[in-house]
Amino acid sequence: MRNVRVFYKKRGALRFVSHLDMNRFMPRLLRRTSIPVWYTEGFNSHIYLNFALPLSLGFESEYEAMDFKVTDDCFSNEMIFDELSAVCPEFIEIINVSEPIFKVGKISFAEFSICFEDNCEIAEPLNSFLSSGSILVQKKSKKGIMKEVELADKINGFAISEKEGTILKIVLSAGADNINPSLLLTAFEKELGRALPDYSVTRTMLYTENMEKFI
Repeated sequence: MRNVRVFYKKRGALRFVSHLDMNRFMPRLLRRTSIPVWYTEGFNSHIYLNFALPLSLGFESEYEAMDFKVTDDCFSNEMIFDELSAVCPEFIEIINVSEPIFKVGKISFAEFSICFEDNCEIAEPLNSFLSSGSILVQKKSKKGIMKEVELADKINGFAISEKEGTILKIVLSAGADNINPSLLLTAFEKELGRALPDYSVTRTMLYTENMEKFI
């Protein structure tokens, strides 16, 4: 028996499928293949799955990771790639299958691409906002308690371009100290004093604390 890590893209209409529903969907997908997936033991036996980092509803992703175990060591990663690719529906694309290198707990940063459909002259104020020394917001803790959080310390680099609308590429703290980009955008909208133009959010990469690609 060995561990396997599958990397895939989640795009289009699937951005409206929640993480909980993906936990139900992926085992069904695996059962449509001949991959010798390991099932948990006990009365309620089910496929063991572990997702690297839950993706917020409404977000697309170019780099999702899912772990499971196979019971036949001779069933290669190439075979797993082909089997999954053959049954994947529209908007899911398998991009790689490999042996896990980093533990999921090593994820410390996530990179996002935020595309505003209309420029609306927000690039300059957005740059000033993100470059400021302090971005204080109210965030609810896991216990449901509201607390003040400094977001400026959670930004590990950003870049803004203006080609078709305004595109913000930003690296935020993730994992144990996870920051949802929606929290940052809500704070920016408040600072701007007007509604933001329509935008889409895509998570493009996951990194360790040393900014190594999560593999």
